[in-house]
Formats: sequence, C-alpha cells, structure tokens
Amino acid sequence: MHDPHEAAAELERCVTKHGFKGALVNDTQRAGPDGDDMIFYDGPEWDPFWSMVTQLDVPFYLHPRNPTGTQYDKLWAKRKWLIGPPLSFAHGVSLHFLGMVTNGVLDRHPTLQIVLGHLGEHIPFDMWRINHWFEDVKKPLGLDCKKTIREYFQQNVWITTSGHFSTTTLQFCMAEVGADRILFSIDYPFECFADACDWFDGVPINLVDKAKIGRDNARRLFKLPVFKDSETHVCA
Repeated sequence: MHDPHEAAAELERCVTKHGFKGALVNDTQRAGPDGDDMIFYDGPEWDPFWSMVTQLDVPFYLHPRNPTGTQYDKLWAKRKWLIGPPLSFAHGVSLHFLGMVTNGVLDRHPTLQIVLGHLGEHIPFDMWRINHWFEDVKKPLGLDCKKTIREYFQQNVWITTSGHFSTTTLQFCMAEVGADRILFSIDYPFECFADACDWFDGVPINLVDKAKIGRDNARRLFKLPVFKDSETHVCA
C-alpha cells in the first residue's frame, strides 16, 4: 500500500488468481527516508486502487496499526498504556476513515464497501455529533459530501464485534447502524475465541438478528458458498 497502482495490481492478482475475498490492510503506511512519513489512502491519487476494489466487488477492511516514529514520540511515548485497543487503534482508524468520507472517496466510488472493526472504532458512538457538525456546520463552510455520515454507514460500512464483547454497546450499534451491517468477529490473538463465543451465544437479541450478525451478513458481504449449517432456517 505504498503505491496505488501496485496495490491495485496486487489486489487483482490475489482475488482473481487466488480467490481472496477482500483486503485487510493496515491503517496508514510509513514512508520517507526516515520512515516517519504517513501514507493515507484518502486522496485522489488512490482512486486507481479504489476503482479496482469496486471493480472486483470485494470489501476492504481498514485495520489498526501501532503508532511509530515521531507520532509515537509526541503522542504515545508517555501514555504507553493507551497504545492498542484502549485508544490508539480507534484513534488512528477513525481519523483515516472519516478522512475518506470528507475527502470524497466514497462519493467517487459509491459502491465501495469498508469494514471497520471493534464496533466501528468509536464512530457509531459519536454518530449524532459527527452528523450534526458535518451537516449543520461544516457543509455550510464548504464540506462537499454528497451524503450524510449515517447514509455512508448504511450503504458503505460494515462494523465487527471484534474485541468488543459488550451487550450494551452491541445493542447501541444495532440501534444506530442496524443489525444488517454488523459482523460477529473475535480479534484473535488480542482476544480469545471462548470469550467471544460464550458472550455472543448469550446475547439477548432476537434470533433473526443474531443469525444476521453471526452468519448471514458475512455470507452476503464475502459472497461465501454454502457451508455447514449455512442454510439452517432461523425462526424469530
């Protein structure tokens, strides 16, 4: 992901020759002579890559990475216990994804499907405030997004339960973004399978939504073939 044309070619090779179902890529890349420059994928120079993603009709998972270089020195060195799942992961990915929104990536590639882990990297919990400021403050000042942040989440974004085994926050996200856009996930090796599965088995939601989150949404997003129990009927 240091060059959009090379990245597009590699994605095409992986999908067409090896059957990959999508791409999972680190939030930003490091570049420059000292490795301290940050490459974001939210500028127009990355349109060839995003065009390939939509042409192949596969999802793109924007995954967190640890801070390095001067970013680490200035923000996290004296706050090391906040690195990773406590804060830095969501901090980085939410900045990057909202940059994609405000820089027009989703408008130029309206069928693009983005996966965000950890129940959306804090964004759903700030949805009202982000929407209010985009629509009522930033757009009158020149922000040029064709849709609202809620509409992008409804049409272009999927969130996963990875590393977020909380019934309260899951139910909040179901109300905010809908069960049709949530995927069960674990976050191994940061979390263990048993914790995730035991929690999800006991979540007090209706069985139709549980089947969507636990199975059906992934089948639809990744275009998965029939597998064990994939056709099992679920009653409400």
